[in-house]
Amino acid sequence: MKRIKLLKVTYHNFKGIKDFEFEPNGKSIDVSGENAVGKTSLFDGFLWLLFGKNSEEQTKFNPKPLDENGNEVLGLEPEIEAILQIDGEKVTLRRKLSEVWSKPRGQVEKVRKSDKTELYVNEVPYKLKDYSNYVNSIIDEDTFKLLTNPMAFNNLKWQERREILLSLIGDVDDHEVIKQTKYADELQKLLSSHSADEQRKIIVASRRKLRNEIDGIPARIDEANRAIPETSTTSKNVLQGMLGSYQQQLMAEQANLQAAESSSDSIDARHKKAQLESELSSKQASYLQGSQLAISDLATDLSDVQMSNAKAQTDLKLAGQKIDSLKEKISEETQIRKDMLTEYHQLIAQKFDENSLVCPTCGQSYPAEKQDELRANFNTNLSQKKRGIIESGKQVAKSLENHEAELKKQINGYTDLQEEAELRQKQLEKIQAEYAHRKSSITPFEQTKAYQDLQKQIKECDQQIATGSGSNDKAKQDVQTKIDKITAGIHQVNDELAKFATAEKQRERITELKAQEIELKKAYAKLDKQSFMLDDYVRTKVAVLEDRINSLFGIVNFKLFETQKNGELNDICEAMVDGVPYSTDLNNAAKINAGLDIINTLSKHYDVTAPIFVDNAESVNRIIETQAQQIKLIVSADKKLVAKVEE
Repeated sequence: MKRIKLLKVTYHNFKGIKDFEFEPNGKSIDVSGENAVGKTSLFDGFLWLLFGKNSEEQTKFNPKPLDENGNEVLGLEPEIEAILQIDGEKVTLRRKLSEVWSKPRGQVEKVRKSDKTELYVNEVPYKLKDYSNYVNSIIDEDTFKLLTNPMAFNNLKWQERREILLSLIGDVDDHEVIKQTKYADELQKLLSSHSADEQRKIIVASRRKLRNEIDGIPARIDEANRAIPETSTTSKNVLQGMLGSYQQQLMAEQANLQAAESSSDSIDARHKKAQLESELSSKQASYLQGSQLAISDLATDLSDVQMSNAKAQTDLKLAGQKIDSLKEKISEETQIRKDMLTEYHQLIAQKFDENSLVCPTCGQSYPAEKQDELRANFNTNLSQKKRGIIESGKQVAKSLENHEAELKKQINGYTDLQEEAELRQKQLEKIQAEYAHRKSSITPFEQTKAYQDLQKQIKECDQQIATGSGSNDKAKQDVQTKIDKITAGIHQVNDELAKFATAEKQRERITELKAQEIELKKAYAKLDKQSFMLDDYVRTKVAVLEDRINSLFGIVNFKLFETQKNGELNDICEAMVDGVPYSTDLNNAAKINAGLDIINTLSKHYDVTAPIFVDNAESVNRIIETQAQQIKLIVSADKKLVAKVEE
C-alpha cells in the first residue's frame, strides 16, 4: 500500500493567512482557532499547492489576500510549501503566485500584467504540465480528493457513488442470483440474450404497445359495426336469382340487337308486328283482368298471406342470427372468465418463500424489520394483482350475466316466432291451393278467337319481314332501350348484393377483432408474469449487492435500490448510518465519521493512504480511527491558528 504522509506545510500570504506552518511529522494533528481565522483555508491551500484548485473545485478562485473592501493587497504573493513522505521518501512541493510588472516605453508608471505561477519539486523549477504530471504520478486528483475529504464521496452524484461502490465488489454472477429466485428456469430463458434492465425496457415497451392495442379494440369493433350497411329487405338468394334472370335477358336482347344490325327486314312489317303484339298484350291483360275479378277477393287474401309469411320468415331469420351472435359472445366471455379464474388460482397458490429471509451470502436470517419488509412487499404485490383480476372478473361476469339473460329472452321469442312462421306457412299453402283450383276453371286466353286472330296476323308480318327490305333503325333503337333498362337493373342488383358482401365482411372483421382481443390479453398477462419474475430477480440481486458492499464498511450501510409505489425498483445510492439517510437527516458529526469510514474502505481498494483534512472536527465526540493521518480543523476560542500534534 502506498502511504502519503504530511511532514510539514508552510502558508505565506494565502487568502487570509499571513504566515502559518504546522509540522505533524506524519502524525495526526489538531489545528484550532476561532471562526474566520483560516482553518478551511488550510485545506484550500493544500489542494491549491497540489492541483491549483480549492476544496470547492474552483480553478479561478483568488488565493491572494484581500483588504476590507475585497480588493487584492498588492505586493503580497501567495506561497505554500509542503514536505510529504511517500513510502518513506521525502518530497518537497512548492507553489507561488508572483506578480509581474512592466514599464511600457514612454510611461512613468509600471503596469501589472498577468501573475506568474512558480512551481518547484525539491527546489527544482517545473513547468505547469510537468508539475501536474508529477503530482498525478503520486496520486491522481480524483482519488486524492476522495481519500482526503470525508465529505467528498457523498458530494458526488449518486450515479458516480454507485459506480465506485460496485467497483469494490466486482461482478456478481447472474446465474448464481437466478438460482436463488423462485423462477430459476424461466428467468434463465428470459435473460439468456438480454440483461435485466434491457428485458425490463422491452417488457415496458411491449406492455405499452399491447395496452394501446387492447384499448383500441372496442373502437375498432364499433367502427366495424357502423360500417355494416343497411341491406335490402329482399333476400340475398332472391337477388342472386334476379341477377341471373337479368343476365339471361341481356344475352337475349344483345342477340336481338346483333340480328337487327345484320338484317334487311321491312321496317313497316316490324312496326305492324310490334303494334299487333302490343294489342295482343292489351287484350290479354283485359281478359286476364276480367278473369281476375272472379278470383280478386281470393287473390287479395293470397297477397296478404304471402306478405305476412315473408315477414314471419324474415323475423325468424333475424332472431336466429341474434341468438347465434349472443351465443358467440357468451362463449368468448366464458373463456375469458375461465382464463382469469385459472390465473387467480395460480396467484392464490403462490406462497412467500421463507428461504428468502436468509442471507444467501452469510446464511444468517435477515433482521426482523427486513423480513417484515420482504413479506409486506410480497403480499402487497400479490394483493394488487388479485384485485386487478377480481375487478376485471366482475366486469366480465356482469357482461356475461346480461348476455345470458338476453339470450334466454331471445330464445323464448324465437319459439314464438317459429310457431308464428309455421302458422303463416300453413295459411299460405291453403289459400294457394284454393287459388289454383279457381284459376284452373277459367278458360286460357290462348284458346280464345281474339288471340288466334292476332297470332295469325303476326305470322303474316313475320313472312313479310323475311322477304322485305328497308331501314331498321327504330327496331335497333327499341332493342337498345331494352338493353339499357336491363343493364340498369343489373347494376342495381349488384349494388344490393355488394351491401350483403360488405355486411358479411364487417361481421367477419368483428369476429377477428374479438379473437385478437383475447390473444392480446393473454400476451399482456404473460408480460405481467415476466415483470413479476424480473422483480424477484432484481430484489434477489439487490440483497446480494448490498450485503457484499456493506460488509466492506464499519458503520455505513448503503441503500442501492428503493421500491416505488408501483412496486418496481429504482436505482439509488444512499449512505445510511443506523438507518438514518446521509442526505436528509444525518447530523454533521455522523456525516464526518461516515466519510472517514468510507475513506478507510476506499484506501484499501485504491491501495493508498493520504492525509485527511477533517473540518468542523469539534462537532464529533469520538472520531473513528483511520489508517491515514488526520488533520483535524477545530473551532476554538483561539484568536490565531494553533497546531497540536496528537500523542
